[in-house]
This record gives sequence, C-alpha cells and structure tokens, in this order.
Amino acid sequence: MNEIPDIHDERPSTPIPVNWVGFKSIVIPAGRLRIDGVDTILTPIIDVFIDLPGDLRGIHASRSYESLREMVDGYAGKVMRLEEIAGGIATKLLRLHPYSSRSMVKIRARAFHRVEAPLSRVKSYEPFTIYGKAFGFRRDRGIDVRRFIGVEGYGVTACPCVEEVAEKLYGVRYVTHMQRSVGRLFLEVPRGFEVDALTLLEILQRSMSAPAISNLKREDEVKLVIDAASSPRFAEDCVREMIKRVLERWPNLPDSAEMTASIRSMESLHRQDFMAYIRISAGEARRRLRLGVE
Repeated sequence: MNEIPDIHDERPSTPIPVNWVGFKSIVIPAGRLRIDGVDTILTPIIDVFIDLPGDLRGIHASRSYESLREMVDGYAGKVMRLEEIAGGIATKLLRLHPYSSRSMVKIRARAFHRVEAPLSRVKSYEPFTIYGKAFGFRRDRGIDVRRFIGVEGYGVTACPCVEEVAEKLYGVRYVTHMQRSVGRLFLEVPRGFEVDALTLLEILQRSMSAPAISNLKREDEVKLVIDAASSPRFAEDCVREMIKRVLERWPNLPDSAEMTASIRSMESLHRQDFMAYIRISAGEARRRLRLGVE
C-alpha cells in the first residue's frame, strides 16, 4: 500500500480553493434522546464538510467518515445532545485534516413528544425534527467551535387581515382562513449553556396562533379553532415572537449568540406558500426590543 500513489495530495490542474467538500446524509445508529422523561432511540442523518485549499486536488475522505464514526460510537446507548456531537466532529475533522481551516457539521434526527388534547385530554405522540449544527475554525494553534441546536415543528396560523375585514364589513367575528405552518428555530449554544430541545419546540409552537395536534375530539377541534382565531398572527409576527420568547427564556444569553427563526405557511386560499425568516444576534434583538425599533 505504501507504493500506491496518493493522488489526493497532487496539485490540481485548476488551483481554485473549494469552499466545502465532504459527505452528505450519512446515516449512523447512535444513542438516545430523553424527551418528557422518555428515552427515544435516534438514528441521525449527518453531513460533514471541510474546506480544501487550492494547491490540493482532493480531501482524504475516509478521515471524515472516521471522525464521525468515532464520535458517534462514544454515544452508543447513551443519552446524547446533537449539538455536542456536531461540535466534537467539527473539531476532529480539523485535527484529521491539517490542510483545512474550516469544518461544518449538520445533524438532524426525528423525535417524538407526548401531547394531550386541550379538553378531552386524549394523548398523541407528535413527531418533530431536532438539529445539531457546528462550525469549526482554526485559530492560531487552536480550534474554535460554534455550536447550534434547532427544532422544526408544526402549528396553526390564523390570518389577521380577513378577521378584521370580516368584522368591519359584515359584523362577524372569528371568521378567517388558517394555515398549517411549519417553523424552524435555531439557537447558538455558548460554552457553559444548556438548551433543551423541547423548550425550543414549545417556544416555536407558542409563537403561532395555535398548536397542531394529531389526535383531537370534536370539542378539542373547536377549542383550537377558537384559540387560533383569538390570536391571529402573520408569519412575520410568528418569527418575531420566537426571537422575543428565546430572550425571555434565556436572559443571560451572550450578545454574540446567533438566533434564526423561520416559518412556512401552507396557504389555504392561495396556491403558493408564504415564508418569513429572521437571522439576528441576541445583542441586536435586545437593542431593538428595548428601543422599540422595527
């Protein structure tokens, strides 16, 4: 094997740096996630990338897979935090690829949490997606890592416009159209902080007009419809509310911590969907809330 040439280390015919190169959608059995005191077995889907300088033809791809496998093996059968695993892989990637200056790891996994209907109290197990994300940076002789946790979940949004116009033109209240909406909320997790995924999911769903629940009796459906119509919100309202609630839940979040909130409304009256997105630092969000800046 020592006599086989390693063409990865050759100079490329076109010496242009590659921003990101690596594996996408690696599926590896991993550990457990504890939700509502119940352990859920996770099978994460993982993306791993590094940058490649212009004077090398290719990366040593097996090292990327090995860094991922070693990190995940350490959590086999244990309770895991996806952002911690992502951070560990991002660090290991740069140690195994000394020619790279940056690494990026994205992990997503399906999980479930138990929900009770508002009136009948019948139970359902609602699926949601949990994300871990990390970026590694080579700094002098060390490696810095930024870690993020994220969730994706469903809710209901009620249109404020139709409700207001219906009341003014026809004197009828609680008449509007509703959308099933999917939201995403990501939060940078600074060193020393712990962020529970279920808390993020609760913030996401409470920022909409009402939650979406699979198992409902008729009285529950009426309750959710009335709740949604009583709290009409644009998609723009929802993403702003997510950011505000994050700051209320974690008041000591450093100003540099980054937050992203998005929502996609699957419109009931229109063929097209509607989307809103915010990316902001905790410090900038606090300043705008304090000053009332729009």
